[in-house]
This record gives sequence, C-alpha cells and structure tokens, in this order.
Amino acid sequence: MRAFVFNAAGTRFAIDARVGEAVHPLVRARPAAGGPPWLAGAIDVHGELVPMVDAAALLAGGGTVSRTVGARVLLIDTGIGEGTRARFALAVDRVAEAAELDLDAAWASGALGARWLGAVIPFGADAVQRVEPAALAEAQAMLAGPADGMPRIGP
Repeated sequence: MRAFVFNAAGTRFAIDARVGEAVHPLVRARPAAGGPPWLAGAIDVHGELVPMVDAAALLAGGGTVSRTVGARVLLIDTGIGEGTRARFALAVDRVAEAAELDLDAAWASGALGARWLGAVIPFGADAVQRVEPAALAEAQAMLAGPADGMPRIGP
C-alpha cells in the first residue's frame, strides 16, 4: 500500500495515499464551539468548510499538534463509493514521507475502542499504525463528506 507516513505527538501513523487529496502547511482553524477536544475547528478549502481533526488529540491520546514549520494538514477524501465518505482535514506534526508499506506483514492493533486505528505495519526498524478515515467518519458523523460528491457551501 502506498501511504503517507506522518507523526503526531511522537507517534508514527500511516494513511492510504489514495485518500490524500492534498498536503498543505498548517493553518489556523475557525473554532467549533462545543465540539470534541480533537476537533480543531474548520478550515476553508476552496470555498468549502471542512472540519479539521487534531491528530495528536485524536490518534495519540492527547495534546495538540505543534505549530512548527514542519506541521502540515492532510486533506482527506475517501471519495464516493461503498460505506461512509470521509471528508476532513487532518492536522499533523509532520508528514515524514510517502512510502510503500507491506500489508501482508501487518498485525492487528487491538484498538477495539477506536475502529479507525487499524493494523500496525512494519516500517524500517520501526512500525506505523494505519489510520482508517472511512471508519473514523462512520464513528464521527461530523467528518463524513457529502454523499453526492457536491461540495458543502460555507456560511
């Protein structure tokens, strides 16, 4: 699997490159009052307001993404197909690289309470944990994109 390998709160994760629409420098999000702690707010992507998830808070168990020169936003869109369409921005500390990962060597993570945390995959001398954006959108409806593929219109 071709994937973007990224860091959040000192932990390495991977997301299928086919769902990565773009990588941008980290921008400030418009606050979302009353949202969960991992929801950084919403950002404007070519006139569409897209929810932004703080990967450190959601995936790594706490904290926030560091506002450094290397911090990035991965724009995620699983596209229209079977299941829930995920459409959101993922704020990360750093995108390390695009890499080919061997799914045959992966093992189950055991993250039963977080279905969006997938298999652990060997990566060099280390390992990465796969993030499943469609499973995240199924669990958190605010991250689901429009089913018809039409962009949402912001206020």
